[in-house]
Amino acid sequence: DPLAEDAARRLLAKPRTPPLTPAQAETLSIVAYLQPVSRPEITRIRGVAADSATATLLERGFIAEAGRSQFGAVLYSTTDLFLKLFGLDSLKALPSVAEWDPTPEEEADLRDRLLRAGEQRAGAPEA
Repeated sequence: DPLAEDAARRLLAKPRTPPLTPAQAETLSIVAYLQPVSRPEITRIRGVAADSATATLLERGFIAEAGRSQFGAVLYSTTDLFLKLFGLDSLKALPSVAEWDPTPEEEADLRDRLLRAGEQRAGAPEA
């Protein structure tokens, strides 16, 4: 069927961009706020390896190499594509971390959600 073939060709011609995984989003946030930042620094902050997330963010054009640290590690910073896709005019438009002043209830809710997520990742039964 030529109509179906044409529709399939158009569908396949538009590559889908998968959403960021939580690890990629976390890594991108670290780079955005602390740039230029090295992969070892990202790993230290996250507490887990950042190799895969960093490689994917590089491949997708959200971050780029921005020189080397005094110890020789590659430094990363965000790109113009990052700004464009997140609707930012500049990095100064990023929300200030200092402005986030959660209520005790918000803190407790966030703590509970993080604990549940950690338990689920570890294979513990959900509470």
